[in-house]
Amino acid sequence: MTKYDAVERIRKSIDSGAQVITPKGLIYEKYVESQTQFLLDHVIEPVQAKVTSACFPEYDFENYKNSEVWCIARSGNSWLLHNVNENEFALGFGESEASISMLGFSSPDALAEWLG
Repeated sequence: MTKYDAVERIRKSIDSGAQVITPKGLIYEKYVESQTQFLLDHVIEPVQAKVTSACFPEYDFENYKNSEVWCIARSGNSWLLHNVNENEFALGFGESEASISMLGFSSPDALAEWLG
């Protein structure tokens, strides 16, 4: 996977409709636009991830633990994970892609997952 591939997958996901909660006082379209730009600004050259734990392991942890998963965006110790097998996204945490803890949920909605 390349950075171009990551951007294309994120854009395709967002074009399908982002299901995000808009903070009080903000306009949905402008919020989605600004958060999309923030996400795209943090896309990295993808690196394979090793998902080692989850806050809520009863949901999608096993799937991510046993699948081809790439880190495609990063802000501090927060990572946007992409499960190639399922074409889904998840939020992960960690200092290195070698040991990522995921929140535990995933969906085809890249922006919603990135925002947690």
